[in-house]
Amino acid sequence: MILGPWRRVLAAAVLGAPPALAQSTTTVIDGDTLNYKGAVVHLWGIDAPDKGHLCADGWDAGKAAADYLTSLIGAKLVTCESKTSPTPGGPFVVCKVDGQDLSAAMVLAGMAWSYPQQSQDYVVQESNAMIAVRGVHAHVCLKPWEWRTRNQRQ
Repeated sequence: MILGPWRRVLAAAVLGAPPALAQSTTTVIDGDTLNYKGAVVHLWGIDAPDKGHLCADGWDAGKAAADYLTSLIGAKLVTCESKTSPTPGGPFVVCKVDGQDLSAAMVLAGMAWSYPQQSQDYVVQESNAMIAVRGVHAHVCLKPWEWRTRNQRQ
C-alpha cells in the first residue's frame, strides 16, 4: 500500500518520537502490519501472508500470521525505528518487544518470509524455519507477493 504524502508526514512525526514515549496499545493489522502510535507501519524486511491467504491444504496462513504477531506483542511495550526502503509500500519499521525483533521472530516461526527485494536481514531465520518445517514451510503456501498477484487477476 502506497501512502499519501500527509500519511508519510504523520508517520515520520510519530516514528520520530523518543522510544520512551512508545505506547503499549500497538495493534496488529495483519502479519506484517501494525497500527503504531496512530500510524499504519510495515515490518521491515519481511512479507507475511495477508488476511484471507489460504494455503493449498486450506491452512489459513493470514490468520495464523496475524495471531502469532498478536501473541508476540501481547500487552507489552512496542518500540519501532523507521527504515528507508527501496521498495514501495512503507513506512517500514524495525519493531521490538523486550529487545526481540518482531520481524526476526515472525520469520523464524515460519509466519512470514524474508523479503529479499528489501533486505537480507532475515535470510538465516528463514533457512532455520524451512529446515524445522515451521509455519508456512509446513504447508504448500504461495509466497505473499505471488498470492497477491494471483488474487488480483481473479
